[in-house]
Amino acid sequence: MKEQLSSYMQTLGFSDLEQKIYLTLLKNGNMSVYQLAKKIDISRSSIYNAIEHMLEKGMVELCPGETAIYQAQKYDVLLEKLKKDFLESASKVDEMLSQYESQRYSEDFFNIKDFSTILMKVKDILKNSDREVYINTDMSLDVFKEEFGELKKKNIRVVVYSFYDIGESSDYELYTHGRQMNGEGTRLMIVADDEITLSAGSDSEGNWQGTITGNKLFVKILSEHIHNDIYLLKLRDAYGREIYDQIHINTEYERRNR
Repeated sequence: MKEQLSSYMQTLGFSDLEQKIYLTLLKNGNMSVYQLAKKIDISRSSIYNAIEHMLEKGMVELCPGETAIYQAQKYDVLLEKLKKDFLESASKVDEMLSQYESQRYSEDFFNIKDFSTILMKVKDILKNSDREVYINTDMSLDVFKEEFGELKKKNIRVVVYSFYDIGESSDYELYTHGRQMNGEGTRLMIVADDEITLSAGSDSEGNWQGTITGNKLFVKILSEHIHNDIYLLKLRDAYGREIYDQIHINTEYERRNR
């Protein structure tokens, strides 16, 4: 328990010495620097340096009176302050990092691995979309239900293409060949606001990897790819499967994927 407490306090910004000072004051009550140095068995100069820093952070208080006596800040008051400070800092960092992120996705390509990381990135892209979203996938989109619901509230159009019957939803516009899904999905591509793309897939062993970028050419290619898939599907629905015989160009890719 003591090691766990130390680890948690370190996460909250306590150094090893600050932990010892705070816990000593919390357990023994008000003490002077001399008493703290003697109790902890460390030099008074070290205590002075640490205690000044702790006063600034609100971890300890100076008791009123002529003699410099210190007391531990009530832990519930301190934790509330630390939580408030953390949330304020996190909000500022979030704002600053979002500016860096929008810049670094402008042209560069970034590789991502692990399915959970890819889902997190897609959710972030959806959350920050404000115009139109295109998706090509063979997996269920239930995992993004909350994000799609928010986009619908903002009247943002979401266009989805799939070879498979991934399930209808009022939150997005689905174009599908209606094939029966066979196992887990292996593909997920998204274009948002004609600005950012993410394309990801899994290998035969189920390992996912992908690329995220704001490269303008890649955005254009992926957008065209999704649109052309939809166009071809609508042509097939209008003229039958025979349309494929008229448009195929007899490549190895076609023979492999028929």
